[in-house]
Amino acid sequence: MSEQTRLKHGRSNDEHEYFYRFLLNSPSYQLAHRFMTGKLRSTDQIDRVVSWDQVLKTYSLCGDIFSKPFLIWWDEKGRDLFYKKSDDGTFTANGPMPLLVNKINELTLHEALKLIRFKPQLEQRHGRKIENWSLGVYSGIHSIWTKQLQFGDKKTPENLVPRNTLGILVSKKLRFALHICEHAARGKFPLATPFNSGLTLDFATSYEATSHYFELSTIDKRERRKLGLHVPRPKRSRDSANFYREKSKIKRAVDLELKKMKMMR
Repeated sequence: MSEQTRLKHGRSNDEHEYFYRFLLNSPSYQLAHRFMTGKLRSTDQIDRVVSWDQVLKTYSLCGDIFSKPFLIWWDEKGRDLFYKKSDDGTFTANGPMPLLVNKINELTLHEALKLIRFKPQLEQRHGRKIENWSLGVYSGIHSIWTKQLQFGDKKTPENLVPRNTLGILVSKKLRFALHICEHAARGKFPLATPFNSGLTLDFATSYEATSHYFELSTIDKRERRKLGLHVPRPKRSRDSANFYREKSKIKRAVDLELKKMKMMR
């Protein structure tokens, strides 16, 4: 499927859905949503939010992302934020909110979202605060230290260095996640330069918003399949399917060669 056909039929790129999901987790955007929908009881918080006018501008462009699944939001607003439709019906990537080009990759974004989601999930399940190293192990972040620890390990002289080092790494990744969220709320994505917006991650609100996002997405995809509409798979799923497809091809080729060698004997 060509890029133009993909856009015409409302399919998104993974990076666009990441933008949507980081907005869901942004404390500034969460505050803007409560403010714009009349659910904010006190405006005291707004006074300490840096660049509040930029957050409201982003909200005016992206709207209420908390009550609709991504693909519907993409059809209604998302595509026109990132692309511009020409007179001939084709799309060009010069919409009012273009994505930034830098070294931030999908794995880094995916790990950040996992940490934000799993932290309140684990703490609710265990009824206590979870140490950052445990969060890193449970989330399976990419690090040599996660291979030396297991979730729930007791502190010992042997695992002290891995625990401390992984804890520091997870703390840095959570700060990174906050920066990504807060820059997204100001229309810049993906961007992770240090930025003090005046707010911190609200894990409980983020967990609720993300859970609702998964629920709405499941319902929407089920309805799309009933109507015979295409439901795009995440890039990770496509890459995984391609990997196992190629692995299967290689296995069949090897089996065929072995069979030929047996017949020649």
